[in-house]
Parts: sequence; structure tokens; C-alpha cells
Amino acid sequence: MAPPRRAVRRDASSRLRAPFTVRVLAERLSGKSPFEARYYRESQLTRLANLVAHVDLEPWRSMKVLEVGAGLGHLSDAFAQLGFDVTSTDGRPEHVEAMKARGRKAFVLDLDKAGVDEAGDFDLVLAFGVLYHLAQPEQFLQSCGRCAKVLLLETAVCDAADPVIKWISEPGGWRGKDQALSGQGCRPSPAWVEKTCRDSGFDSVRDISSPVGNWVVGAFDWEPKDTGEWRRDGVNLRKMWVCEQTS
Repeated sequence: MAPPRRAVRRDASSRLRAPFTVRVLAERLSGKSPFEARYYRESQLTRLANLVAHVDLEPWRSMKVLEVGAGLGHLSDAFAQLGFDVTSTDGRPEHVEAMKARGRKAFVLDLDKAGVDEAGDFDLVLAFGVLYHLAQPEQFLQSCGRCAKVLLLETAVCDAADPVIKWISEPGGWRGKDQALSGQGCRPSPAWVEKTCRDSGFDSVRDISSPVGNWVVGAFDWEPKDTGEWRRDGVNLRKMWVCEQTS
């Protein structure tokens, strides 16, 4: 008797992730920054590809861009190369110093302690992979609504139909260099994100998630089942939105 199809998919997924897990561990133990690891660069490239596949960036070219939770600022490097005026922030001073050493405009910003509206005058906020590392995600989105015309938002989520948040403890130490500053993260449901963005002033909230953004441990084309899980078969469930204040 053949094994169930779901079990076959899980076994295939596990075989693909096994060498990936070994590679990640080797890169972490080597002392390499997680933002320079191959798996992280893959995630950045696929997310950027998903964005440009669904959005015409040209109407935003005159906007001042603030990247939050930048890590080493590789995503905003792409925006800068396209001619955007980009400033990057991160909660860890060593990451900010690394960006400055490359000639990038950057400063320290802990999003659990200060809103983006306190950072200066910016029109577009680029928030890829940071919301789910926050202990105060609602306050962050509200601060975006107070200052930005456009919010480009990507985050890990949980599979729930209702507007809810699952709170997660995230690792610290050498394992936590790309995780929550406070050790407290979250996995909001897509409904929670969209409701909170609209309540924060973004009257257009467009889900642009697609398989273009998938990588080994991140999926955007997952099937909603209302299970509450935020990881399925070892792969994180993620979403990407374009939020705009059009009025």
C-alpha cells in the first residue's frame, strides 16, 4: 500500500531540508553573520523578486525610503541602486556600524521602544522580515500609519482565519543575532495584519504573496486551513502586502 500523499510530500521536504540544516549550522558556527549566509541571501532575493513581480516601483521614485529591521541592509541596497533615497535602521548597533562602513545612511532604531514616526520624515517604509520579531507589533504598524504613504510589509504569520496573534519566545545569544531584541516575537494571522494596517490609516492593503517569493524554509503560497500553525512541514508560513494611504 502506497503511503499517503501528504506523508510523501513531508518525507521529500525533510530530505531537501536535511542538507540545508547542516549548511545553516556550519555557517552559524563559522561566525558568519546570518545576513551573509546563503540561505538568508536566497530569502532576500526571492522576496525582492516577488515584490517587483507585482508592483511598479516607478510612482514611488521620489519618495524617501526608511528600511526597518535592515540587518546589513542588503534589501535597501537594491532600492538605492534603483535611485531611491534610502535610510536603513536596525536595533543592533553592530549592524548599523557595518552599514555605515559601506557608506550607507543608517541609524539604530528599536521598534519596540520607538515608532518610525519618531525617526524623521519618510514616505515609504520597507519592513521585510521584522514584524514577527516584535513584542509591540500593533504600535509599530500604527506608527507607520502616522508617517508613511506606503508600507511594504513582509512577515511570518500563523494560519488563522480570525484576527489573532500567537506570541513566540525567540532565541538569544549567537542563535539570536537575527531574532527579536527582547526575546519576544509574534506570529500574527493575515486577518490581524490587514485589520491593523487598515485601522492604522492604510485604506489600500493588497496581499501580493505568491510562489515567486518561496525559498527552502519560507512559503507564500500556503493553503489556508485555519489550524493556527505558523510552520507547516518545517516551512514557515509567510505573507507580503503593499499598504497605501490613497486618500
